[in-house]
Amino acid sequence: MNGPRKIHWQAEGLRFVRQPLSWWALSALLLVLVVTATLAGLDARAWRADVAQDDTLFAERLDTQRKRLQATPAPSIPAATATYQLGRSELGQTRMPVGAGLALGVHRLEVLPQRIKASLDTRHVDSRDASPLRNPLLADAGLPGVPAMVALLLPLVAMVLCAGLLQQEREQGRLGLLRVQSRYGMGPVWLAALGWRLAALWLVTVVATVPALLLDAGASIDVMLQWIGAVGVFCAVWVVLCGVLSYLPITGATSMLVALGLWLALTFAVPAGLVLQAQQAAPLPSRLAFVVALRDAQHQAEDNEQALAEAWYDENPQTPSHLPAVWPASFVVRVLDQDAQLQPLVAQHIHSRVRQADWISSWSWLSPGLALVLYGERLAGTDVQSHARYLHQVDAFEQRWRAFLVPPVMSRQGLHAGDLESLPRFQGRGEVPLAAGL
Repeated sequence: MNGPRKIHWQAEGLRFVRQPLSWWALSALLLVLVVTATLAGLDARAWRADVAQDDTLFAERLDTQRKRLQATPAPSIPAATATYQLGRSELGQTRMPVGAGLALGVHRLEVLPQRIKASLDTRHVDSRDASPLRNPLLADAGLPGVPAMVALLLPLVAMVLCAGLLQQEREQGRLGLLRVQSRYGMGPVWLAALGWRLAALWLVTVVATVPALLLDAGASIDVMLQWIGAVGVFCAVWVVLCGVLSYLPITGATSMLVALGLWLALTFAVPAGLVLQAQQAAPLPSRLAFVVALRDAQHQAEDNEQALAEAWYDENPQTPSHLPAVWPASFVVRVLDQDAQLQPLVAQHIHSRVRQADWISSWSWLSPGLALVLYGERLAGTDVQSHARYLHQVDAFEQRWRAFLVPPVMSRQGLHAGDLESLPRFQGRGEVPLAAGL
């Protein structure tokens, strides 16, 4: 950096330091983001602590079921009933896998169905789990997470720091003096002023939000660096926008109003418009149609209970036939038939939701705040695509779960206690590729 330009940077840095309003704005941003990041980091830590207890809980539940089977030795009808109850127990509980940046999207876990149980019952009829009919992309997520708070507050602080920057010099009669003193015109002065403000805004935001990842034991350096880079790009966008407004031949008040209008449009209006367009591009299936199909599937399964049992035994000749089928075998075949009819509708809903998310993601560059929030969710592993992948993993796991448990129920022999060593366990990865279910 040559002498004159170095002087510009020194002068603008000194002038920036002597602006108390800028420091008040940065301090307020720092305080709010530190509180938000701390809460998010603690929530992420609590989530991972619960995950660490899953193995212990599974072992305890498995021991309980083992004792129950030992009390009803197989082969026997009571053992088949105990096997059926095992198939409906919490041993089939799954948990949504998350990413290393969980603290950046942990708030999404409050609205996402992220503890789904594989069972010999149907998940699509149970009123306690409405996940097939929910749209996490549009659900109310409660308090904003760290990326959302940055997207909401950082542009306002950027306006305080940058909007009206040159208009203020002109209105106070100092612009002409600056032009006389600068050999290269106002460009270097303007760039130096924006550079200091960009550095201060980026540094404050990074210092305030990184604690969220530091408190999360599962976070990684790679995710942290990606987040720091994303914050830098977001800061640069708003500093440049406000800086350009300060260069226009308008008053300082007008520049601030225009900047505020841009913030409202880019932060609220554009995302709302993208959501509406996404709904039109990939409309979700009718909830009423799903309910009607659900009732029809229930009634059809109830009316054809014995025929369904006969069909199951014909498809599984290795299992001894026991007709007429009685509970719980008669109920199991009804569940299998209901799910076979409802699964295409559920898959259609997931497919539409993923298409909406992909459409919004492809146009998110129109709203820097929306792009930052979606990027944070991807780092956290709580975005729509990751959740859809989890739902397909649950479906694949439930198929293995039922393939293991249904034959002992249908044969009226049940499981032996030693068979529990081979009981399927949800791994959270590699169950099925996302495209396979779409």
